[in-house]
Amino acid sequence: MAAKTPSSGVNVRDLTFFALFSLTFGSMMGSGVFDIPQNMANRSGAVAVVLHWFIVAAGMLALAWSFVYISNKRPDIKSGIYGYAKFGFGDYVGFTSAWGYFLNALLGNASYLIYIFATLGNFFPIFGHGSTAGATFSSFLCESLLIWIVMALIIRGVKEASIVNIMITTVKLMALAALILVFIYGFKTEIFAKNMATHDLHLGSMLDQIKATMLVTVWDFLGIEAACIYAIYAKSMKDVGRATMLAVIVVLIIDTLLSVLPFGIMSTSSVQALSTPSTAGVMATVVGPISANIIRFAVLICVIGALLAWNMLATNILFLSASDRTMPKFLTKINNRGVPVNAALMAGFTLQFIMICAYFSQAVYLNMIMIATSLVLVPYLLAAMFSVKLIITDKKIYVYELIKGSLSVAYAIWMIYAGGLKYLAISTLMYLIGIALFYKARKEDNRKMFENKFEIVLCATIVILAFVCGYCWYTGILVLG
Repeated sequence: MAAKTPSSGVNVRDLTFFALFSLTFGSMMGSGVFDIPQNMANRSGAVAVVLHWFIVAAGMLALAWSFVYISNKRPDIKSGIYGYAKFGFGDYVGFTSAWGYFLNALLGNASYLIYIFATLGNFFPIFGHGSTAGATFSSFLCESLLIWIVMALIIRGVKEASIVNIMITTVKLMALAALILVFIYGFKTEIFAKNMATHDLHLGSMLDQIKATMLVTVWDFLGIEAACIYAIYAKSMKDVGRATMLAVIVVLIIDTLLSVLPFGIMSTSSVQALSTPSTAGVMATVVGPISANIIRFAVLICVIGALLAWNMLATNILFLSASDRTMPKFLTKINNRGVPVNAALMAGFTLQFIMICAYFSQAVYLNMIMIATSLVLVPYLLAAMFSVKLIITDKKIYVYELIKGSLSVAYAIWMIYAGGLKYLAISTLMYLIGIALFYKARKEDNRKMFENKFEIVLCATIVILAFVCGYCWYTGILVLG
């Protein structure tokens, strides 16, 4: 029987397998895929790019497996990545995971909004070009308008928003398939062999090059957990695991082809010199310059889809954590369409505040991406650790499962390291702000702030690091970029 929201009687088990796949695929497949050729080549040679994909495939499939394993072993946990942290390591750790994930989603959306209007600047000068692309006052007004259009769609209903997301995902898949076919058509074995045999000493050692490519990959795979977060709306829990694994495999194939095939079309130096979006430059080499505008249109479709998916995720993570009494109660309010309306409004206003700060500080796209990445990698690590905990505490330990779980933990730690420790340090300032919400939730429920000494030590560590990093940032000791 379909589940119903506590107070509305609205049927919420509406998400099919393809809807869950679309949410996961749409969350991962944003702007990064269209810039992957230049982003990879700028940091690494052809050999490093190819080798890097073997590592990424093993790591991401292991991480995806950990989400699938948890959803199969603990189908009672329908609160996704937040629930894995809460039930695995306690309320405060769960809150920290939810708060970090929420901020990651909105910082990512802020970067998407800037990217959308920076791309439109190629057609409409009012949105800026070059250093001002997506940063003009006209851009800011239109970015703000788009925020509330998306939020209105979400408030109208999860099912309706997911239907729009399915439509956008279908267009994305068609556009990316066409792009890959063009790349395959223009691929020349002799060019690829020459690039594979060329080693640029300025790029560093092979290990340095592989690590550099990881920085790009981390951002491209954020959203792997989307189906797990929407498990509460899924028609079948089995669909959650299947959708997650299929989305990861599809994204792996697409990203690998789009980053490797250009080395068979152009020289490494030519790929390094491509402008944003770099796939447009590769396509123009094969079929002519007019194709660049086609790619820019495809970029807009992908990024708008990711914007919708991540706003839905930000809204839902607040609702799920509030339903578990980890966030304040006002976030549990549901409208007559079964949508957590207060959670959606908080997500909308928070994103609007971020865009105001970005406009006046002229925050750059890349910095927001890196901070957002750091905020979400900790919840990933906690989920991977929870899967290992479940394996170890099971009646019988299966070695193969333990290997996969351990690999997912190791890869999550590697991603945090590769993503930049200074951004993780800066993110403690945002975790510090969230403590006030946790205090409010605990006071509403008449519970003491912390349950054990571990939570006290964790909170104290966050507070100390936040003040130290804030001071270092203010004095210029710690510099972003």
